Amino acid sequence: MERMTAGQIAEAVGGRLLCGEGDIPVTDICTDSRLIKAGDLYVPVRGGRVDGHRFMAGAFAAGAATSFTSEHDTAEELEDVWKETGRTKDRHPAVIRVEDTISALQKLGKYCRNRLGIPFVGVTGSVGKTSTRAMIATALSSGLHTFQTAGNANSQVGVPITLSRIGEEYEAAVIELGMSQPGEMTRIASIAGLHVAVITNIGISHIEQLGSQVNILREKLHIMDGMREDGVLILNGDDPLLKPGADIGTDELAACVGRYEIRTYGLGEHNDYRASQVKVQDGRTVFRLCCPTERSGEKGEPYPGGELTVSLPAVGLHHVRNALAALACAGVMGLSIPDAAKALENFRGVAHRQEWVKLPALGISVIDDAYNASPDSMKAAFTALSMAQSQGRKMAVLADMWELGPETKRYHYEVGKALGETDVSLLATVGQLAGEIARGARETNPDLTVRCFEDRFLAGEWVMGQCREGDLVLFKGSNGEKLFEVVEKWKAMDKTETGL
Repeated sequence: MERMTAGQIAEAVGGRLLCGEGDIPVTDICTDSRLIKAGDLYVPVRGGRVDGHRFMAGAFAAGAATSFTSEHDTAEELEDVWKETGRTKDRHPAVIRVEDTISALQKLGKYCRNRLGIPFVGVTGSVGKTSTRAMIATALSSGLHTFQTAGNANSQVGVPITLSRIGEEYEAAVIELGMSQPGEMTRIASIAGLHVAVITNIGISHIEQLGSQVNILREKLHIMDGMREDGVLILNGDDPLLKPGADIGTDELAACVGRYEIRTYGLGEHNDYRASQVKVQDGRTVFRLCCPTERSGEKGEPYPGGELTVSLPAVGLHHVRNALAALACAGVMGLSIPDAAKALENFRGVAHRQEWVKLPALGISVIDDAYNASPDSMKAAFTALSMAQSQGRKMAVLADMWELGPETKRYHYEVGKALGETDVSLLATVGQLAGEIARGARETNPDLTVRCFEDRFLAGEWVMGQCREGDLVLFKGSNGEKLFEVVEKWKAMDKTETGL
């Protein structure tokens, strides 16, 4: 956060300073009292089980300069807080009274956004938001100093905090926007004020809360709320629910086509940015890009349409689509497509999202895709595993997928059937739901070696015992299943073997 004081924050959010001086400088925002740094604004969040107001004293003791409150109306009501911190009345920090702390945080995020005159790209979708966001930032960095969301701070709390951290030195920003409940996308998109909006796909993640894919589509399309009048909407044209003109049972997409410029990307010939001749060479995915001529920008002439070879340091068709989205963003923002493609040659993936890990002492390699999972992302991971070149066998450790609603067993079973159609020779599942993955895989491929576990570490020990030189192992499951901890254990074992 740049050059803001408690008084400026109070004015920006329509709050009232209960105590403390208005000129107290604020350097960052934090919602977790355990992570407070000196100079932070503490935002106490009321959750289903915990009320952050209970931890105000701890936040101040840790160095918070300012805090919101929706619980206290007067300075006198804060006496118990000061007693806990050991501060005197003359030394306590600023406290800003607001009606709702989350709403105030969002107002502050919008205030910070409006102080920036740079183009914003927003990314949403059921699968692949984070990887696509990272690829877009890489492509745009070929011509613009580009900020991107850190980690997965894509919620109605994370987005305003992200916006507050964009410094004046940046020339563009790529932010991730997520949602799991109706209304969330409207709130965060209205704050972001996008110039370019990207929707990666419409899957079934969060279908438990939203009820249907059409409802998910409707919510995702709210990414355009607050978008600039000359904004551009970039869609995965291979997705049946995002293809303009498709029979999707809703009028929202058709309305968007009439309001904004549209670009589509994908493997189909109807797409504006499309890939052909996709192949894997030495662990890289290579394809031919065909794209239109775009308007030129301040940073140089764009690629004047036609074809171009693109090489990615990753394997999988989903990475090809992510790269196409990134190149489309570069194109509509007037950047050089060849320069953007060159930047993607050195793209670095995101931790635990199809992260390739070589374990030389153990003689094997791992695809760590353990951050999250849905049926669509599982199947994409299987495609990547099938395309990957390996000197040994291919194996998979798969865990439960969460938030899939009443059809969750069927989705797991179908994922298992999809795995059974690949060249994977060994499968370990973790969790009761993942047992349906095992059932589907066995029925499709009776020769597949399968074991089911409830404990992820026991599954890891069994798979490690089966591994031979040159084998490749995929780890994937919902983040709460924590398969990445097994990967980290394998990394530690490899270091021990090498004496590091």
